Amino acid sequence: MQLFQIEYFVAVADALSFTRGARRVNIVQSAVSAGIKQLERELGAELFVRRGRSIRLTPAGEALLPHARGILADVQAARDGVDAASGTVRGTVVLGILAHAGSIDVLRILQGVRRDYPDVVVKLRQTVQGTRTSLEDLRSGALDLALVSVPEQAAAGLELFPLHAESIVFVCPEHHRLSGRKRVVLSEIVDEQFIDFPEGWGNRAEVDKAFSAAGLNRTVSTEVVSFAMALELVRQDLGVVFLPESALKNGAATGTWSVKTPLSWRIQLARSATRQPTAAEQVVIVKLRQAARPALP
Repeated sequence: MQLFQIEYFVAVADALSFTRGARRVNIVQSAVSAGIKQLERELGAELFVRRGRSIRLTPAGEALLPHARGILADVQAARDGVDAASGTVRGTVVLGILAHAGSIDVLRILQGVRRDYPDVVVKLRQTVQGTRTSLEDLRSGALDLALVSVPEQAAAGLELFPLHAESIVFVCPEHHRLSGRKRVVLSEIVDEQFIDFPEGWGNRAEVDKAFSAAGLNRTVSTEVVSFAMALELVRQDLGVVFLPESALKNGAATGTWSVKTPLSWRIQLARSATRQPTAAEQVVIVKLRQAARPALP
């Protein structure tokens, strides 16, 4: 069993595609396929079920995956130890990011990493499926770090670092019956046509939790994956929406009326609590935490 075979296996398992897995390790697909076939022969078991262009892990593949990740983590730890002796930090960090990051300037943080640690590579993975998917990818090892929005203060198997917090506002068209109000209560808007984000998004979870706690059932008539699109639908009188206050800046809220609510939206940096972070991950963690604004203004 060779280290490169383990690397190929994990890359394909994460991508569930030989083509995308080969891109992740910057090796031609034929070499990745050959390496995995040789690994299967050595282990005496198929690791993937191949059906045309779609693949999935076999039970043997599922059993191997956590051990394969552990092998790669141990190898990286060994490399970190050698690099530390010469004062070098190097490595790759896969960072999951949100569609909207509030006050967190991801671009500036990446510039800081590049300036101070040129041998650290950060690969961004933006999800439109929300925090729930990012948490799953952290637990599986597909992501090293992720910006997430978790209403709770803890998540099983993960370590959370608070980075940002802000108010959630209720947004309606400027001619709406509630336009001009300074506050609303959930019971008087429960029958509105709500625009919202897919289940699994942190801001959606916060709003759902509030309605549930009040014993109210609301209906989401339209789901979107863009704050800008949500605001445009409100402007077109197609519904109302709850948004983080920062989504309304720079004239984005023209044609709408917003009302502050007791709800808040939080962003955390999450990592697996079951393994030690690499030196490269520590660099990114420090840069992100230095940019944090964890308390509500």
